[in-house]
Amino acid sequence: MARLNQLSDILFAVEEQPVCARIATEDGQHLTPIPEKKAIVNVESGRVLGVVGRGYRLVTNQQALDWGKQCCRTVFPETNAREWQVSAVEAPGTGGHCHIDLVHNTASLDFTHLPAQSRPDAYGPFIRVSNSYNGIRALAFNIGFQRKVCTNGLMASDTVIRFKFAHQKAALKEEISFTVARDKLHRMKTTFCKQLTTLSQYHLEPSQIRLLVYAALRLQPPPDNRFPQDWENLEAHIEKLCSSYEKELGTNAYAALNTMTDFASHPLSNRNVRRDRHSYQRLAGQWLDDFFSECRRPDFDLSYHIEHLAQPKGKVDAKPFLP
Repeated sequence: MARLNQLSDILFAVEEQPVCARIATEDGQHLTPIPEKKAIVNVESGRVLGVVGRGYRLVTNQQALDWGKQCCRTVFPETNAREWQVSAVEAPGTGGHCHIDLVHNTASLDFTHLPAQSRPDAYGPFIRVSNSYNGIRALAFNIGFQRKVCTNGLMASDTVIRFKFAHQKAALKEEISFTVARDKLHRMKTTFCKQLTTLSQYHLEPSQIRLLVYAALRLQPPPDNRFPQDWENLEAHIEKLCSSYEKELGTNAYAALNTMTDFASHPLSNRNVRRDRHSYQRLAGQWLDDFFSECRRPDFDLSYHIEHLAQPKGKVDAKPFLP
């Protein structure tokens, strides 16, 4: 099923409906209400988006978007609501959950403290609003960074916005207020600038860039060599991205990061691409933090770093895939 990527696709009306069980008896079938459950239904299509508990608090995508704009003004009080625009939308074809990105078209991080020749590209912050109708994902607001020249983005591995609630009436009120750690926001932006500078100065061989991309994004060939053509297409796509950013930025860790964020922000339609844009961008953000922390240590071992990245989660002794 095709994914939804337009704002109009996800602003459909929803409503709560009772859930009943069909019970077969000797004199026929009967519907028995299940009072502790309710269904969240797409009014337009009649599709059931989720079956949730009685305490579930429904938040529509429109309401989540309105709160997202409020969040933007709280995090960046020097801006106003009209200056923030929806830059990206992502949801599965069912519409059970969604991510909405709000970006400020002119705001960018300040690199003026660096020498002109050392200044990275212009990056701007954005706020990602996450909402769900199936109770699996919390209502959340997270900060990300987007390279303005190409809109490649990543999600910060930590957040400065202290607001994330499960869809429960006891926790989620009719009105909400955001708490922003101002000192943490300043540190995050300052650290991000230092990270990009460090990556642009860290030389890598082309083969090492490719290894990092595969390992950081957890891209592995399918078992039993299934979908061989899909895997070849994915390898060709990664090779094209790597070559392009090496020509533009040089053979360095910054080119590796941009390859990751390009792939993450525009996931390939491929059976070996098993995560959504949000998940890949979070992996890119986590890698940036980890690499920046580790690469400055005198005992840093790039080969070990790559192998550690490629280890399947929970299987630290497994042999990693290195293309």
